[in-house]
Amino acid sequence: MQSIRADKNARHSTMTTMRSVTRKHVSVEGGCVRFAQVTVGETATASDSQPALVLNGYEIAKRSKADEALVAAAVRGLTETEARLGWRGLPLRVTKVESTYADMHPDAAHKAAVSAATSLIEGEI
Repeated sequence: MQSIRADKNARHSTMTTMRSVTRKHVSVEGGCVRFAQVTVGETATASDSQPALVLNGYEIAKRSKADEALVAAAVRGLTETEARLGWRGLPLRVTKVESTYADMHPDAAHKAAVSAATSLIEGEI
């Protein structure tokens, strides 16, 4: 009986996020590195939950204004891409934003999210 429950849970968990894409953006401006890695996922239902924020390998629970700006830029990149490409499929959402404290920058998060969303919408995965 336990193996049946495990199978049901496995099917349920795969339905929560159906497809996902992770993309990185790295650039150098004025001698400073800008880096972010963003994961965008296709979900069965819309969700208001906040994306996970991982800096230097640790998930950040209490976020600073700079942390919130990084996440907001990624979400904005996804929203703009959905509008630009006329997405009408299942809801998409930013599930994770990753960077380092030294190199995190909202522009990098925005560009990584645009790249991930474009790949997901255009079926490049």
